[in-house]
Amino acid sequence: MKNLQLLLLSFFIAASHIAHTQSTKSNKSLGYTQSFYVPAVGGTKLAVDVHFPKGYKNEPLPALLELTRYWRSTENPKTGEPMPSLRERDNFFLSHNYILVKVDVRGTGASYGKRPGEYSPTEVEDARYIVEWVVSQAWSDGSVGAYGTSYSGTTAELLCATGHQAVKAVIPGWSDFDIYESPGRPYGMLATGFVAEWSMVVDWLDNNASDILKASIRRVTDTFPQEAIAEHKENPNVLEVAKAAKYKDSKFGEFTHEECSPVYWQKEISESEVPMLVLASWLDAGTAEGALLRLKHYSNPQKLVLMPTSHGGSAHASPYIVSDKAVDPVPSVEEQLQLQLDFFDYYLKGKQNGMEKWPTVRYYNFGEEVFKETENWPPKNQSRISYFLESDHKLISSKPEKGNTFDEYQVDFSVSTGKNNRWSTQMGKPLLQLDSRNSVDSLMLCYTSAPLKEDLQITGTPIINLYLSSSHSEGAVFVYLEDVAPDGKSRYITEGGLLLEHRKTVEHPFSEDIPYHSFYQSDAAPMPINEVEKLSFKLWPTSVLIKKGHSIRIAIAGADQDTFDRTPATGTPVYKIYRSQTKPSSLDLPIIKP
Repeated sequence: MKNLQLLLLSFFIAASHIAHTQSTKSNKSLGYTQSFYVPAVGGTKLAVDVHFPKGYKNEPLPALLELTRYWRSTENPKTGEPMPSLRERDNFFLSHNYILVKVDVRGTGASYGKRPGEYSPTEVEDARYIVEWVVSQAWSDGSVGAYGTSYSGTTAELLCATGHQAVKAVIPGWSDFDIYESPGRPYGMLATGFVAEWSMVVDWLDNNASDILKASIRRVTDTFPQEAIAEHKENPNVLEVAKAAKYKDSKFGEFTHEECSPVYWQKEISESEVPMLVLASWLDAGTAEGALLRLKHYSNPQKLVLMPTSHGGSAHASPYIVSDKAVDPVPSVEEQLQLQLDFFDYYLKGKQNGMEKWPTVRYYNFGEEVFKETENWPPKNQSRISYFLESDHKLISSKPEKGNTFDEYQVDFSVSTGKNNRWSTQMGKPLLQLDSRNSVDSLMLCYTSAPLKEDLQITGTPIINLYLSSSHSEGAVFVYLEDVAPDGKSRYITEGGLLLEHRKTVEHPFSEDIPYHSFYQSDAAPMPINEVEKLSFKLWPTSVLIKKGHSIRIAIAGADQDTFDRTPATGTPVYKIYRSQTKPSSLDLPIIKP
């Protein structure tokens, strides 16, 4: 039971934006709270808390909305007394004269209904009812903002899809963009460890497992919401649904993965013209890629901050800074809060605080360990260079001259990025021990460049092209980009991967010069045994300065045992990686010249 409670604690850390959720100072900004049931789609009643700032004098104020599936607030399961539920960020906004509106989304907390899926179109329509209710209240000045981290960061963005004119600004923090690619089934594979943990915790929450949680759903009226909780029993089991929903066009509950993603609402979100402050991290699942795709393809006014942090911005994640212990984040929690306040003050209160002069993108550069700024993405002067796989496990800058040569690799299923990686941080864990990959490198097929003669600035989305054959029809490929220091120490920079059945590339509006895989069932096909196929896929975007004297390494594997399910379930594939003039396997890097 102790381990379950520790798991739950880490989960709430992920959902709460900052590592230390509560303090004795937490409620100094809170005046009082009122709770309501608000009817939404089909008359389903949603539980709503309205928090008023201390000293509130009944004047109309802007409202900040958070729609969550992690309980809007709690009470003591023995006494029924409300428990402190507001986080540092919430109290910060209250102290600056905003009214906070917290909502248990459909099928969660004290709200009625069952969940048709995560981020479902029904939930989006529910949000419109909530906004309409908010602006009809005497305490509302008619303007609404939305904020959140992770799930509620995504619902903040989805609020724009309602098209409600009262929505003036949103802050999607560490949010999902395409839930299939991140975090549902990265590379087409199921990260059962992460999904199983998340599924278990949300099941506890939806069914008010107060004996495990040591807290209970906060009631709205004097009567405990037993009837509402009973309706949650019809909620789909997330793990079971995720296992069954193998493809992007598979049903994930009542809707497909696509229909439950912000990318599905591109037209509606863009047409809303709602300004966004998007917070994401290079090393947090795929949140950085989602942020960059949104910036490029959605017409909303946007400011984007790409950080070197764990999920929610609670800890530093740079492998040049962090080893085996958590380190304070950059920007600090206080600086992150001030950014959010300034953004809301500008759009909801009309304060001329200079926000309009912020750069479009502020992004962290690993290796140099500084923030950079740009008005466009990719930044100016970006070009691409290629490194080719060569004999003796070398990476070279020109195509190999030899004939039909290859390297053979038998998949080692003990390969791992550890239990504190870009995927596990979604459950609140810091990223650790990515600064020394030499031991795990020895279990992979590695190719390393000569020491660089000058600094190399990589900024953007790397691409890998592999000419590969396999002894099995099922399998997966993982590729890790690493920085190798002069002393031989290797550091993780980013990664990519692909389930072999999804190797087909297709045209897509978001793809441009990046290989795109539909992950549709119709495009999936078994790998032909012992036949050479070209695999082209992206690595997650990054920005890193590889210094003079350092080397670039790619490490190729067929497993990440602590994150993804073993593929195939039985048997051990042998891969042949070709590196010849006619089959030139290569690494394509986005660089920026001085």
